[in-house]
This record gives sequence, C-alpha cells and structure tokens, in this order.
Amino acid sequence: MSFYSPYDEDVVLREERLMSYPLAPSLAEAERLAARIHQAIEEATAHSVTDLRVIVEGDSVTLLGRCPSFHIKQKAQHAAMRLAPGSLHNEIVVAWRR
Repeated sequence: MSFYSPYDEDVVLREERLMSYPLAPSLAEAERLAARIHQAIEEATAHSVTDLRVIVEGDSVTLLGRCPSFHIKQKAQHAAMRLAPGSLHNEIVVAWRR
C-alpha cells in the first residue's frame, strides 16, 4: 500500500529549491568580499564616496555612505554589481555640495 500526501511533494520541491541556492559565505569570505567591493568602489569613484561601508550578509550586499552626485552613486553601484553574488541594495545618500 502506497501512501501519498501532497505535503510530501511540497517538501521535496522545497528541498530541491534550497539546493539550487548558494550557501551563505563564511564570515571570513564575507569580509574579503566586502573589502574587494569597497576597493572597487573607491577606484571607480576616485574616492568620492565618504563614510563608505559595505555590508555582506549571505548573498545580499548593502552599500552605505555619502556622495556628491547621482552619477557617483551609479558608478559605485555598477562597481559593486560586478562582484556582488546576489542582491544589491544601494543606500548611498546623495548630499549636494554648495
């Protein structure tokens, strides 16, 4: 006698989806990735982003800091996009200089 439950199928599908996602990097790998992204942004923007912070949590990257224009913010985002393993959140604030 075979017992079938739709719940069993859902579990199998969930497990298959989980296997396709990358595993969260270790703390040391996250720190190295944050340092590489930070360096790439500094080079791409000629050190125009002040108080730059790069936070890596799992496959998510968040950018924090201040810059003088939207163009610099966009350059920072594109530099980070080349290295970010997953989602990228650009929270850099544009502070106009007078």
